[in-house]
Amino acid sequence: MRKIQNLIFDLGNVLLKFNPGEYLAGLFEDPELVRRLHRAVFSSPEWYMLDRGVLTQEEAVARLTRQYPDLAPEIRLTFADAFSILKPIPSNVEVVRSLKKSGYRLYILSNFHRAAFEHVYGKYQWFSLFDGMVISYQHQALKPEPAIYQILLASYALLPEECVFIDDSLANLAAASEFGIRGIHYQSSDQLRLELNYILQE
Repeated sequence: MRKIQNLIFDLGNVLLKFNPGEYLAGLFEDPELVRRLHRAVFSSPEWYMLDRGVLTQEEAVARLTRQYPDLAPEIRLTFADAFSILKPIPSNVEVVRSLKKSGYRLYILSNFHRAAFEHVYGKYQWFSLFDGMVISYQHQALKPEPAIYQILLASYALLPEECVFIDDSLANLAAASEFGIRGIHYQSSDQLRLELNYILQE
């Protein structure tokens, strides 16, 4: 029996492209405005509260426009089409399909807010390939907090030594390693395939 049974994937910048700077630069020509909006929206406490599931998108927009009245129209515009940031990374989706065909169990562990997740989940059929998922807003817990890893392991009765977790954040991987979950620090599609091949052939 093979040692690794379960592959756990992050979503943002692993299976779905997420580049707010590029998105904002496509909306606004002024680099200084782009910089201010990036900080005001994507680095805000409200953004993390969205992911934690303690704030709706409408509430976040209302709070941010009150905090930054001079940026209010731009903040509304940023949120109006924000889901367009999230585009699949086809080569990595193909990795998921290949692993599924090979009989591995597949899971998602991701920080995501409700509206955005419901959008992508309804849009992309490859979500049906996964055997389970733990999304931050559903549990009011964020990576790299220990609780979200405990929820994943307990919800699907996973043994940590049978799991590999793929994430683009070293902090998230370090937290997983505390539970005995092996990690792959995602940097590119080619690197992911190489590391998976190495680990899964052990």
